[in-house]
Amino acid sequence: MRPTLFTIGSIDVPSYYFMGMVGLTLGIFFALWETKRKNLDMRLSINGIFWVTVMGYIGARAMHIVFDGFLEIYLQKPLAMIALWKGGLAFYGTVIFGLPTVVWFFRYHKAPLLKYLDLYTYGLALGVGIGRLGCYLNGCCFGEISSASIATRFIRFGLSAKNQFARDILLDLRNNPYPVFPSQMISFIANLLIFLFLWVFVRKRYKKDGTIFGLWMVLYGIFRFIIEFTRADERGMFFNNLLSSSQIIAIISIIVGIAIMILPNESSIKKESS
Repeated sequence: MRPTLFTIGSIDVPSYYFMGMVGLTLGIFFALWETKRKNLDMRLSINGIFWVTVMGYIGARAMHIVFDGFLEIYLQKPLAMIALWKGGLAFYGTVIFGLPTVVWFFRYHKAPLLKYLDLYTYGLALGVGIGRLGCYLNGCCFGEISSASIATRFIRFGLSAKNQFARDILLDLRNNPYPVFPSQMISFIANLLIFLFLWVFVRKRYKKDGTIFGLWMVLYGIFRFIIEFTRADERGMFFNNLLSSSQIIAIISIIVGIAIMILPNESSIKKESS
């Protein structure tokens, strides 16, 4: 655990924010790479990236504030809501706010929506994985107490320690917390594998627009639904603590992803009619 990755003069650079920026930068790189390869409008793609990034961050922050159990704290300190560099982002909020933005933007410009969604997906898949490294370094998004050989013990007074103390598992915050399942590192590996699968095996083989995005929604949704059962951090629970907010969204994502892949789109209808 290393909440501060490095220091420049008197400025501490948070690991969470830094890894998020690395993920975003690489995501933009892959999106623009595919924009050029597919001979799509580069300026339009860049503008779309800008708007989806802005709305995605707003959505991620909003979902964290509302569903992760910190709403009362933020209402007491409203200015803390905009302190993105201190952490506190919920990834599915990016999708909930970012996807309608993409749909509106490319429909407004009468551009092929699904083509742009596909090329944005590679960066999305890789970016969320790298972001999980930031979670690990920050000590958030941790798993349940575990005795497995891969379990991680975070620092005293850290987020996992405070969680265990609040649950009366840890009696004193000055004591070392119990080791927990490294949900963040498992998420990093899984998202990296999803990205590699899409980039290496699917990218140049798929025929139907929307396949990459739909397949990512299914693969990520399945993984996210499963990994949520290992997590212990506060993130909003429903149905008598049976499912988290992310698991509910994951179910919806899987259904939507399957629909995108199997239902005909505008381009396929035009090909059939011609």
